[in-house]
Parts: sequence; C-alpha cells; structure tokens
Amino acid sequence: MHGILPADDIDYINDTPTIQEYKKLKRVMKIMTNFYVGGSATKLQQAEYFEEELKKVTTDQNMIEAQLNAMKKFPIHPKRREYEEELQEENDKLALMKKKFSNKADEYRKLYVWSNGIVEVTKWLEAGLDDYCVNHLKMDLGFQVTPNEPLSKEKYSAFKEGLDEITYNLQESQDFFSASLDGRLRQYHRMEKDIIEAQIEAVKAFPEDNPRRAHILAELEQDLEYVSKNMVEDPSAMAKRVRMLEMHSDFFKVLRWYREKMKALGDEYGIVDNDKRTEEEKIKSAMSTQVEFMTNFTPENTPELEELKKLNLLH
Repeated sequence: MHGILPADDIDYINDTPTIQEYKKLKRVMKIMTNFYVGGSATKLQQAEYFEEELKKVTTDQNMIEAQLNAMKKFPIHPKRREYEEELQEENDKLALMKKKFSNKADEYRKLYVWSNGIVEVTKWLEAGLDDYCVNHLKMDLGFQVTPNEPLSKEKYSAFKEGLDEITYNLQESQDFFSASLDGRLRQYHRMEKDIIEAQIEAVKAFPEDNPRRAHILAELEQDLEYVSKNMVEDPSAMAKRVRMLEMHSDFFKVLRWYREKMKALGDEYGIVDNDKRTEEEKIKSAMSTQVEFMTNFTPENTPELEELKKLNLLH
C-alpha cells in the first residue's frame, strides 16, 4: 500500500525478517487473529438466533397438534371442520418457516465450526512465530523460546489447508470490497432491484382479492425494501470499505510469507502437495455466487476507484 499510511506499513517481508519486519508480522497476525475470532463469534450469534427461531416455530406446531388432537373426540361438527382448516393452513405456513430457519441454522452452525478451525490456524501461526524466528531462523530477538513439538504430517497438512483457506477466503472478501467501491456491487443491486420490481408489476396484474397475490406482494416488497437499503452508500460506510481493503492488503503480505514458510517446512517433511489446481482455480472455487457474478460487471470511474488506484489496492 502507498499514500498516507502508518510508519510501520508492510511493503515486503524477507525470508529471514528484520526486527522491524518481525514486529510487523506480530502486529498484523494479532489483528488477523482478532478479525477471525470476531467473525466466529458473529457466526455463533447468527446460528443461535435461527436455532431459537426454529424452537419457537416447533412450539407453535406442537400447539396446533395439541388443538387438533383435542378436537378428535368430537363429531365432524362444522365448527370443528372450520378450525381444522384454519389450523392446517397455519401449520403449512409454519412448515415453510421451519424449513427456512432450519436451513439457516444449519448453514451458520457449519460456518461457525469452519470459522473455529480458521481461528485455530491463525492462533497457531501467531503462537509459532517466535519459535520459528528464534529456533529455526536463529534470529536474536533478545529472548529464548522453548521449541514447539514437531508437527505430525497430518497436523501439518491440516494447518497448511487452513492457511490456504484463509488466503482464498480473504481473496473473496477483498474482491467483494473492491466491487463495493468500484460500482460493481451497485450494478448488482440495481439488477436485483429490477428483478423484484418486474415481479411486483406482474403480480399486480392479478385480482386484488387473490390470496396468493397479497402474500407474494408482501414478500416482494420486503425484498425491495432490503435491497434498497443496501443501495444506500453513505461516506462512513465507503471509508470503512477502503480501510478493510487496506487491512486485507496487509493480511495478504503476511499470509504470503507464512505460506512460503509452510512450503519450506513441507519440503523438510517430504510432503508433496497433490492438489494440482492453479491458484486462480482455487480462488474461484472459494468464491460466493454473488462475488463470482459481479465479475461480469465493468468497474465504474468512481471517486473511490481512483482512491484504490492511488493506494495500489486493485488487483
């Protein structure tokens, strides 16, 4: 990065770092670890939210079942039939909600488990830095470090895979923030808004007393409100995105150093990487459908794009 930056900005890290570069590694690894710890906590909160919503829906379904069972001892009274129809209709809606909440709870719970694995890797990298510099690179840091136990080949492979995942995840995140600043995310949301509005116009052509019309319109209008809020770009949000890109740039430089060290360690262990995919193929496989789709759009000449060019944050 260039421009107005801290005096200890990272430009390059030697194979055997200088004391100043070592301090930069320590600083950025601490930030990166906290970054992923915070992300893991957020994913847990999201998982627990949807798990709680799932419990509420399940309780409502149990209540409906209790009502239906309570009426079974009565003859097919018109009022019983009326209640049963209403309850069945409500239960059908709850079933859809239950499926949605169940999928979301499962998604965020899996993300939380994955994120915890990433946190473990970043903590291992952070904790192992002193050991590597003092005992492997023979750097004089002014203190002694008890050597860590050698990694088993299985543990090495697991940490290397985690390090690769962090790199590709950050690349995907960086691509998203770049798109949010160069106009591509705005184009993505504009197309999404057009898709929703086209459906609203199509549904409005049907009679107002149609039950599905009212239900679908309500859902589409909620989606429209959500995407419209996402299209609002206030200066503070834009500034935060620039800061995130700056932070990601530091992360990448540190990760590049660690990946080179892991490769050297793998050579010592005699471990051969059997994954023959190119870096580009690996990054693409880690992309979300949203980020991948935004590659179809052309960046706009926004003020933010010019700022990214000055900061050398475009790739």
